[in-house]
Amino acid sequence: MALKKFNTDLKFIKENWKGNELNPKGLYTNLHGDHINSFKEVLKWQTNKSPITKLKKNQVSPLSWQLIDKIRDKSVNAIIPVGHACFIIDLNGTRLLIDPVITENRFLKRYTKVPFEIPDLNNVDYLLLSHNHRDHIDKESILQLCAYNPSAIILTGLEIGKILKSWGVKNEIQEAGWFQQFNTSNNISIDYLPSQHWSRRWLTDTNKNLWGGFMIKDKKADKTIFFAGDSGYAQHFAEIGKDYTIDIAMIGVGAYEPQWFMKYAHTGPSEAIRAFKDLKAKKWIPMHYGTFDLSDEPVYYPEQILKEKHKNELSSIIWMHIGQRISI
Repeated sequence: MALKKFNTDLKFIKENWKGNELNPKGLYTNLHGDHINSFKEVLKWQTNKSPITKLKKNQVSPLSWQLIDKIRDKSVNAIIPVGHACFIIDLNGTRLLIDPVITENRFLKRYTKVPFEIPDLNNVDYLLLSHNHRDHIDKESILQLCAYNPSAIILTGLEIGKILKSWGVKNEIQEAGWFQQFNTSNNISIDYLPSQHWSRRWLTDTNKNLWGGFMIKDKKADKTIFFAGDSGYAQHFAEIGKDYTIDIAMIGVGAYEPQWFMKYAHTGPSEAIRAFKDLKAKKWIPMHYGTFDLSDEPVYYPEQILKEKHKNELSSIIWMHIGQRISI
């Protein structure tokens, strides 16, 4: 069965866009070229470790942590980091939760604590899932959150809904193609936008689910937040920057070493700064580091590199403090 190119129930927000292109194999493809690392490249990475892996001994996350104060209160417009690429965003009484991986996971050792008990997070309105990698969509986390938030609407990319339904998820699911806008409350708008990445959960499902980022606009306060998702550095950042006025951008800085292997899927510190400038955002939040060890660099390394080698850029950064509200 052919993959969907767009959702007929959602509107396009880009003029003359007719839906996602598929490659000659009928799979999803990036706007600016694909590079899926071969088994030979994976083997090269695993057998030729970078010298910085030695720095991982007794590594500690640089991210501070606290329990979320008054977790059920969503009246304050704020972004609350939860760790890695997971955020709670409260906008005028509407609560969004992005990419939660918050339960025990045998494949992903956690270097930061989750700043709440799952039963206490029971007033989520929208659950945003950027793409089908295990550090962004975790089965047990989704099942538990949906059990406590049965009315939460799941917003995600094309072809991901069937996976969630196979797990037994009963929540409403909206799937979008790139440059489509989800059907949400009148106070906010959420657009699904391209990232430079790929998708795979098993060995045989490469690029059968779409990947992307979210542009979130608070219409009442006229504030715009961009969640870039997982992405390598590419032209799409500049293209998005031309179409939107962005107040805060959340951009990945971790899982980037070795760069010859990771650059097609993740931005490191220097590439993230380029992306921020391309987006023309006012401020940005470095994310995708400090919680899970996914590559050669230690979990603290991206923040250290930003602070040591990019001192002139630090005034634009809003640092994550897990469980602490970032006022919008």
